[in-house]
Amino acid sequence: MSLLKPIQNVFLRQDYNIGKINLVVLHGLMGSKTNFKNLVNSTQISKHLKSAYLLDARNHGDSPQTQTMSYEEMACDLRHFIANHHLDNVVLLGHSMGGRIIFSYLESFPNDRPLGNVIVDVGPGEGEGKNYVKKLQEIDLKNKSLKDIQDNILEVLRNKEMTQLIMTNLVATNKEATNVNYVWRLNIESISEFQRQGHKEFRSTYDGPVCVICGERSDYVNQNDRASFLQVFPKIDINKDIHFIAGAGHWVQVEKPREFINLTSQYLSQF
Repeated sequence: MSLLKPIQNVFLRQDYNIGKINLVVLHGLMGSKTNFKNLVNSTQISKHLKSAYLLDARNHGDSPQTQTMSYEEMACDLRHFIANHHLDNVVLLGHSMGGRIIFSYLESFPNDRPLGNVIVDVGPGEGEGKNYVKKLQEIDLKNKSLKDIQDNILEVLRNKEMTQLIMTNLVATNKEATNVNYVWRLNIESISEFQRQGHKEFRSTYDGPVCVICGERSDYVNQNDRASFLQVFPKIDINKDIHFIAGAGHWVQVEKPREFINLTSQYLSQF
């Protein structure tokens, strides 16, 4: 870990000064720091918080773009961020890739114990990853309207909510010209290579309180995966601490925000 060079994550900071928790939020693949802004601002969640820090991961959003990208590097980025901002009473919240960054952080730095963790629709087991990024990378963005690009992305993802999220990563390069061209604002090459590498299996000895929130219709985690969380959270109650929200898929916080907020608020109320 000492050889890894952390980046300076670009982030949104929101101060509430109501509770004692500093909530650090980590988005999923091809997401950004704005993804959880409205959820965190909800009264049910913000009433527990001192501050919230919503990070752009490396190669995402406004954070630095790097040639290399791994969970170990992003765990190092997270540790550097927490130390650099002198944060205490930290609760980590991560969706998908963000959840796996938390697993990597807990595994790599077992002495840096956060107050708690909220893991959203991802497990600690190994897997090949779903390399839809490569297909997105192959979409020709030149001389296309935003609607045409959206149709191309939807054809790859076959999910409207996810398509809308991916669209936020497009920026116009020549707004004054007659024909506006769009480019990716994130480092899609490094992200594609990262996804191609697949997922390793994580383990940790973290014995603090944990909340896992999944979508009942998710194709990332299912009821049979409950026991796998014991690999990273040996003290987790797999029946009480892991929740599956009915009618929700992988984007559980987007598809069922009220239920997501209720579960997160209930968990944060213990601190």
